[in-house]
Amino acid sequence: MQKLLTIAGLLGALTLMSQAAWAKDTLKVGMDPLYAPFSFQTPDGELTGFDFEISSALCEAIDVTCEIKAIPYEGSVSALQSGQIDTLINTYPMTKERLEQYTMVGPYIRPTARLLVAADSAIDGTEATLNGKVLGIEKSTSANGNRWVYENYGKYMTVQEYDQINDAVLDLKAGRVDAIFGDENQMSFAYVKGHEAEFKLAGESRFIPEYFGQGQGFVLRKGDEKWAKLLGTALDEIVKNGKYDQISQKYFGRNLLAN
Repeated sequence: MQKLLTIAGLLGALTLMSQAAWAKDTLKVGMDPLYAPFSFQTPDGELTGFDFEISSALCEAIDVTCEIKAIPYEGSVSALQSGQIDTLINTYPMTKERLEQYTMVGPYIRPTARLLVAADSAIDGTEATLNGKVLGIEKSTSANGNRWVYENYGKYMTVQEYDQINDAVLDLKAGRVDAIFGDENQMSFAYVKGHEAEFKLAGESRFIPEYFGQGQGFVLRKGDEKWAKLLGTALDEIVKNGKYDQISQKYFGRNLLAN
């Protein structure tokens, strides 16, 4: 009987050790729930979007559990620094300033910026049609991105900053601003697609690495080499196996790494 108890005890210990060995790591991801098409909530409150699906694909590629949290932009950095989340996957530009403060992986998007105007607007992106007008931008744009706006459009336009792009769009509808300069991918999906009678994109698409960075990447706490390595591996895998292209085509009709 003593031998049987000993064997049973050993088997139990081995089972617990096996379960511990096979327990998956959990990657805690944060993203803004008001940033369609990258991250937004369905009518029943479920988080979805391009960044949500990319995050899920990344976790699947490295076989970890994904815990994706809806975190407003204003609280995102504190949530990362406090350990509430491990990474922010939400179109953060890989600027020099941000790379000095955080560990970043990517780019996973090479974004372009463009003007959004009313459908009946005569604005075509030229200085002649923009001179003396009011331009709306989002404060969450990178500091260098905003600097480019002020150095260029600010020469002949009044620049108005907003906490959220949605607020700028409301003012565009009300006629309080004449144009919005922002992420072309987001604005095309959220405000032009299906709303062609209200809005259109104007002017040229702009990708200016010296101001906007080489692209957008995943933000981690400085020195987090574990998740940086795993996310780098995961990104390479979903690009290679076609999952990235599948998700990108679903939301934008093109590959966002191919700009």
